[in-house]
Amino acid sequence: MNWFEDLPENCPPKDAIVPNGENFYRLAKNNPPKNEDFFSQRKEFPFTIFDSIPECLARAVSTWKTTDKCREQKKYPRHRNKVIAELTLYKKDGLIKQTFKNNHYSWWRSDDFSIESVKILDES
Repeated sequence: MNWFEDLPENCPPKDAIVPNGENFYRLAKNNPPKNEDFFSQRKEFPFTIFDSIPECLARAVSTWKTTDKCREQKKYPRHRNKVIAELTLYKKDGLIKQTFKNNHYSWWRSDDFSIESVKILDES
């Protein structure tokens, strides 16, 4: 698989799984969504030191299994104008792993993921 971002050795981890048509959610700045709405923390902030996060996780895209956390985040000023994006991920789109909290999934995005497949759930 070709990855959208450069990944460190042994990344994604061996226990990452292949998605099979599951839906995941993420806040996006743009409507319609753009590539930059699906960057990892490392790609967005290349010089930031993430002390408590392994580099492999810093290079994954954070997603949620339900819209609850997205709606909660929209209450904060920096996320207020973002929209909720729904991603239906398949094998060609990369690998995922449940990380941090029960509802949170890290997604290692492949080059084959298509932005055009993303659905916007709200317009606010």
